[in-house]
Amino acid sequence: MILVMKYCKKCLMPDTRPGLEFDDNGVCFACVHYEKRKNTDWDERWRQLEKLCDKYRGSNGNSYDCAIAVSGGKDSHMQTFVMKEKLKMNPILLEVGNVDWTDVGRKNLDNLSDTFGCDIIQLQPNIKTNRILTKKAFKELGQSSWYIDSIIYAFPYKMAIKLGV
Repeated sequence: MILVMKYCKKCLMPDTRPGLEFDDNGVCFACVHYEKRKNTDWDERWRQLEKLCDKYRGSNGNSYDCAIAVSGGKDSHMQTFVMKEKLKMNPILLEVGNVDWTDVGRKNLDNLSDTFGCDIIQLQPNIKTNRILTKKAFKELGQSSWYIDSIIYAFPYKMAIKLGV
């Protein structure tokens, strides 16, 4: 059986990305939602976020108000900055370790904790298992990152539930 890959008509994202779906026009839902941003009242959304943070700030009985899945990159820094500095939340940062970290990558992750005073819980995947499943996922799914992607998506939810945030 020959499988034919589909691509988004706007951004060309292939259908091999986990969970990617297309509308009737062949446009991925990420692109569809991006277009909706033009009609969003961002001031109102910010007020809703502030209200949500007010509800959970200091309310769960432990020291963490929320959890943020981080990698150490610029998005992680921005999310942590907004939650910690702008919204005065105390986040726990959750990170899935990269099996081939660079020194700069490690320093970026450490910088999150140092700059914002946040604790980080890190899950370091088994390197041997990662190697085996990466190869298998590439052969069977055409997506070598399936194993690590699965952990990256599941770990923060599991840990946040465990911590009660």
